[in-house]
Amino acid sequence: MKRDLVILGAQWGDEGKGKVVDLLSADFDVAVRYQGGSNAGHTVVVGGERFVLHLLPTGILHEHTIGVVAQGMVVDLELLVGELEELEGRGLRIYDRLFISDRAHLVMPYHKVLDSLFERRGKIGTTLRGIGPSYMFKYGRKGIRVCDLEDPDRTYRLIKENLEFVQDLCEKVYCENHSLNLEEMFEKIMEYYKRIRGRVTDTTQWLLKFEGSVLFEGAQGTMLDIDMGTYPFVTSSNASALGLSNGTGLPPKYFSTANFWAVSKAYATRVGEGPFPTELTDEKGEQLRERGGEYGATTGRPRRCGWLDLVVLKHAVEVNGLDGLILTKLDVLDGFEEIKVCVAYELDGQVFDHFPAGLSKLSKVAPIYKSFKGWLRNTRGARSFSELPKEALQYLQFIQDYLGVSLVMLSTGPEREEYFWLQEPAWREGEKTRKVF
Repeated sequence: MKRDLVILGAQWGDEGKGKVVDLLSADFDVAVRYQGGSNAGHTVVVGGERFVLHLLPTGILHEHTIGVVAQGMVVDLELLVGELEELEGRGLRIYDRLFISDRAHLVMPYHKVLDSLFERRGKIGTTLRGIGPSYMFKYGRKGIRVCDLEDPDRTYRLIKENLEFVQDLCEKVYCENHSLNLEEMFEKIMEYYKRIRGRVTDTTQWLLKFEGSVLFEGAQGTMLDIDMGTYPFVTSSNASALGLSNGTGLPPKYFSTANFWAVSKAYATRVGEGPFPTELTDEKGEQLRERGGEYGATTGRPRRCGWLDLVVLKHAVEVNGLDGLILTKLDVLDGFEEIKVCVAYELDGQVFDHFPAGLSKLSKVAPIYKSFKGWLRNTRGARSFSELPKEALQYLQFIQDYLGVSLVMLSTGPEREEYFWLQEPAWREGEKTRKVF
């Protein structure tokens, strides 16, 4: 049966999409990454073994699933080859199940130089992996695509032109010198290309012809979307559903029958700079960080933590046209006597429940909270609705009622089997569709 599912982040990334995609892709033939780059870090724990994927689709950890790196991504070939070889070294057969878009743009060493330079001059909180400058070159029509590597002379010329441009920019504008070797850069990129060349194809055409089930895996989160997030403290691609068509090359009508689900933590976190209305800078924020293990999979940086913001989630519901929400890390809240959730913002005496675009306005809002009694019971590893305390059920019911979108799954721990359905999807063979709330 032809079916498609889109999994997105509903907050500022790090919501637990890696585990969710790994879990759900067991029921799908193909998993597609379509935006972002190695700034994403999707973590999956299987049988106590930890996998962190930055470029490969998380679904590829299932031996039957084909992975697609689509055209909207910016690809660091050195890291892609390293990730591929690392997984194969751990006994996973990956190479023959991978397709890489010939239209995807490359992250080059000079992009990382610029990333570091820009970050020092205007702090955003990037991962310093060259993602923003790579997209900048793409839209400035100076990028190098995977398909360009088929013509070594053209590739050499493009690298030379870009390297000269970057060196001029560093020296004449920022008064800094950077020694990047043209010959070495060219030789390395061509060597990496040889190792993945057999998996490069027109992934748009491949997906249009494919008749099986496809899971589309978003990276980062809606609030980091370049257009709909907390600009300029965002990523450099459309991390919401807006990135689907341009990231895959598939027409909007392709997704007309797809299910759109997003993942959210039971609280909120953010990495890097930018507004965060419900941030807790006291001992409660530290408690959330330590209980949740809130340190970046890509950078190791401690995440900022706060109460769940339903204004943010409502924004994600509307932008993405969500059909369902998956909630993770409910167990992190087990130790709190009181749990708060933001239901609106207040500014200069005005109360509103929509997410504002302006940074100056957003940085001044005060969250309006609704308080819940904590359950003070262990929910880690819960496998059924009946195992949850009534206080936790009240919390979940309120979230669903406020958003007007069904909670479809609850993740109760990092392991693959630590979850249960709140609304069983109809496409799961042998399972009856049921709704708990």
